[in-house]
Amino acid sequence: MKRLAKKTCLIGSGKGGVGKSTVTVNLAITLAAKGAKVALFDADLYGPSLPILLGLRELSPQVNERGEVLPIPKFGVHTLSAGFFFEESRSLLWRGPMLHKMLAKMLEESAWPPLDFLFIDLPPGTGDVPLSLSKLLSLDGALLVTTPEEVAIADVRRALDAFAHLNIPIGGIIENMASFQDPETGKLFYPFGKEKGKQLAREFHLPCLASLPLIEGIREGAEVGVPYAFSHAQKNPFSLLADNFLSLYTEGKGEM
Repeated sequence: MKRLAKKTCLIGSGKGGVGKSTVTVNLAITLAAKGAKVALFDADLYGPSLPILLGLRELSPQVNERGEVLPIPKFGVHTLSAGFFFEESRSLLWRGPMLHKMLAKMLEESAWPPLDFLFIDLPPGTGDVPLSLSKLLSLDGALLVTTPEEVAIADVRRALDAFAHLNIPIGGIIENMASFQDPETGKLFYPFGKEKGKQLAREFHLPCLASLPLIEGIREGAEVGVPYAFSHAQKNPFSLLADNFLSLYTEGKGEM
């Protein structure tokens, strides 16, 4: 199997709507700001969102003299997405073999720069895409993003089971939209429940890498294509997540 980076990490959730892609983008940008060489691969062929989140909707990748696609650099991160090759409003009615073929073509016929980390943003569910990736790439692990609500937690449990069957180790759980702080009173609210992501991590003897707050600016940055981690680098809630992620790879502390 091919290795495209020193470490290749899947980021999944089991379901949509938990902010997985937004977390992936902001984690990648934060790591790049810390000096890591990072790339993103958008494996959600049915609903690619990285071009929107990174402000790349109007761009198309260039091709080098060998006919290889060049991932687009922005915010210190190189990105490749199926969204670069299809109209945004177009749907893909593809079965598993076509998905596998497209993933293989994008990964193998692209000129990736030297990388410390390649993050692969997975689609919702536990079907063809992670199965194909496990056959195409040498994978070092996966992170699972969840909101602290039972519906999301139930889907993460299914994802944990799926990755176990694929022999992909789980590096940790990321609890997203864990709390909201009233800007006037400073009081914390827990709109999706309290600490269920942390409880899930303890149940499976995994680290909870971060409990990320619900911040309106994160949503606003995602919509205009300027991620929060870039525009608020001095007050970045993803910094702790990045540090904890890096600690998984510190020599002597094991791997994912």
